[in-house]
Amino acid sequence: MASWQELDDELDKWYQAGASATLWWRDDDACELTPQLKQLVEIADKFDVPIHLAVIPARLEAGATAYLAQSPNTRILQHGYAHIDHAPNGEGSWELGSHRPLETVLAELRQGYEILDAAFGEKFLPVLVPPWTRFSDKLMPLLPEIGFKAYSAEGFRSQNNDFNVKVIHAHSDPIKWKKNARFKGAERVLGDFLNHLQKRRSGECDPSEPTGLCTHHMDHSPELWQFLERFTRHTNNHPGAKWIFLDGELT
Repeated sequence: MASWQELDDELDKWYQAGASATLWWRDDDACELTPQLKQLVEIADKFDVPIHLAVIPARLEAGATAYLAQSPNTRILQHGYAHIDHAPNGEGSWELGSHRPLETVLAELRQGYEILDAAFGEKFLPVLVPPWTRFSDKLMPLLPEIGFKAYSAEGFRSQNNDFNVKVIHAHSDPIKWKKNARFKGAERVLGDFLNHLQKRRSGECDPSEPTGLCTHHMDHSPELWQFLERFTRHTNNHPGAKWIFLDGELT
């Protein structure tokens, strides 16, 4: 739990130390041109904040492709292949798990990669966002063969792995998912941000990992839309914060 003033106080400390707290934004499940997708991109464009759309390749529609391509503030990540759960009941939801032959999963990821690369060109960044934030450990060493340079789920990055695949997680999801999806409230979302920023600054976690926001535009309530407008405007106006594209993180 945190307040806007507490967030400002933390960003003040970064600024006073001559540093910028890097922030990044990921939104999941993009595939069709909905009013919610338009509203999301309009917020990013209004406040000139970069946003990374995790797109479902097998469900991508032409209208969404054209719309996302025209915004200067959008980048595209790969959200699995078709966002289909292949796990039996009781094992959680998995698209990229060990429930199917590894060759099948790899072939789908490769096909999805080719779809997004053809649709978006340089806007497509080679970052895998696994649906439901899960994928088989057996996939990790094979991701560079497809072209992926990083993957993004949720949590704290302790260190990079040994497979030449960078970890760039999100640290704050403003939606509470159990039962009915609903906004957690500003204090809890700000608290998630504050927690990661403080640990970065103190060296308790990897200080080089940008602090990430993960949203799901199709599940936003009016209160969450209002929060996102205020949050992007507020942080973008603070000299201790810097919203970034992930392009530079992949080099």
